[in-house]
Amino acid sequence: WPDLVRLAREPSAPLRVRNQAVFWLGLAAGEAATRDLAELVGDAALDREVREHAVFALSQQPRHVGVPALIRIARTNRDPEVRRKAFFWLGQSRDPRAIELFEEVLSRP
Repeated sequence: WPDLVRLAREPSAPLRVRNQAVFWLGLAAGEAATRDLAELVGDAALDREVREHAVFALSQQPRHVGVPALIRIARTNRDPEVRRKAFFWLGQSRDPRAIELFEEVLSRP
């Protein structure tokens, strides 16, 4: 799976190939890739589409690792579109931690 991370970061690779690398990284590596997927999301040098694919791949991880990573992204990522994707997938998770985040965000003045 480290090769998939390198391919996802390779600027000379076609966008479609980088997106597929992220997809297979999420499927093949499971929990071991969660940290690498989160790092891809946080890498502002990557195309937004690749980062959004990494958000999706995180949403497909087991809840005990995927949801905390998505919560961190929703709270801290600088790209509002990437944060929006994280919030979307958190909403799909129906996880109590995600619901707590929504309550917190919606109760802010």
